[in-house]
Amino acid sequence: MRALVFAHGDAPSPELVSALLGDGEGVLIVAADGGAEHALANGLLPDAIVGDLDTLHRLPHVRDALPAERLHREGRLDTSGLEKAVSWAVANGCRDVDVVGAGGGRADHSLANLAVLTLFRGRANVRIHDEFFEISFVDRSVEFSGPAGTVVSLVAIGECTGVTTEGLRWPLTDFTLSFSPRGIHNEIASSPARVSVHSGDLLLFRGRWIEKHP
Repeated sequence: MRALVFAHGDAPSPELVSALLGDGEGVLIVAADGGAEHALANGLLPDAIVGDLDTLHRLPHVRDALPAERLHREGRLDTSGLEKAVSWAVANGCRDVDVVGAGGGRADHSLANLAVLTLFRGRANVRIHDEFFEISFVDRSVEFSGPAGTVVSLVAIGECTGVTTEGLRWPLTDFTLSFSPRGIHNEIASSPARVSVHSGDLLLFRGRWIEKHP
């Protein structure tokens, strides 16, 4: 079973939501608090709305459209709304979790949402999607495909050691990558491409477009 989680950042396009939803078979729709607004805008009634629900109660037109039994209030202040929603999905059997609406607005919220990708290693594959990228956590190694020229960025949260790539235009071999612009805007040269890391939290940004460097 997998989940499609709506956060309450920038609204995802209907095309992106449709692509991630597929035929909807076996997909739990989960909203992180006010993210229910984006779900409803796409004609989807969430199976669960999870969080402290403070944002939701400032949106009465959204709140009134939701069955009370689907509201799951989690009042802990040391976790974010997105973390609460993803945790609920994982606790309810989802091993693949796609997140939309996690970007835009406050920069601190956007960065915190990216950090959520690192929290579920070994328990679930969590991916954040927007109109430009699919963003995922590199748990030791990952293999992926795409047309030559597809944009790929690697961002270290802190310091990552032993970063090695194959199939990218500018390769890294046993490289130490820090939280810096160093890994931005590489591109696929041949498929399948591979990225591996020995230690540290490494995020992989897989672009939805082709932009070959001269």
